[in-house]
Amino acid sequence: MVKVKMCGFMNAEDVKAARALGVDMVGAIIEIDGSSRSVTLKQAREIFDVVSDGVAKVAVIMPRSLGDIERVTRELNPDYIQVHLNFLENRLSKLRDLVAAGLIVAVTIPQKIENRRKVVNQALRVSEGADYLLLDTKGPSGGGTGITHDWTLSREIREVAGKPVFLAGGLNPSNVGEAIRLVQPYGVDVATGVESSPGRKDAKLMRKFIEVVRQVSGQHANHFSSSNLRTFLSNER
Repeated sequence: MVKVKMCGFMNAEDVKAARALGVDMVGAIIEIDGSSRSVTLKQAREIFDVVSDGVAKVAVIMPRSLGDIERVTRELNPDYIQVHLNFLENRLSKLRDLVAAGLIVAVTIPQKIENRRKVVNQALRVSEGADYLLLDTKGPSGGGTGITHDWTLSREIREVAGKPVFLAGGLNPSNVGEAIRLVQPYGVDVATGVESSPGRKDAKLMRKFIEVVRQVSGQHANHFSSSNLRTFLSNER
């Protein structure tokens, strides 16, 4: 079953809705300059406090030092740390030894690709120190562009990386099925594609996104109990 990671949460209410719908992973973007979905450590703690058992907490950071990572890990105790490649590749092995959380490393893919081999080689280097790779479209502050990239390159990386791959970048309920069929990732990551406005998640879009992923994965879209379904639908009305 393809995992569903939803990222860029900015309030607890949206997390509660995602939790009821059966999301697998909840991500908060923490203290990243230039991101419209960045939250403080205090806000991230409030977001993670409503994440239930069985749903993984992902702290998305752009650390300037190993000390930044230690601080976030100590304050939030996330299940996963997600870092972008402004964090020097040669520090990944030290990071791997430093924290108990799983390590997701984001590799950004340009919208206009001039050298496919260069992108693949970069992903291969990073994969040696990562538990998971996240393939996202390159933007001014890393990922989070809401724009797709060449999925055939993502598939090529997935085939050779030797590590589970999350696909990100412009995914939404309309295209995530096609993306999964082509790339066959371990998981998919979405933020803008399930929002009504920047940082505000739309319950109907989240539900549709998860339904499509479950259907394409050969799983039932109803990933939560009938009692939770009745409660959620009554609230949605």
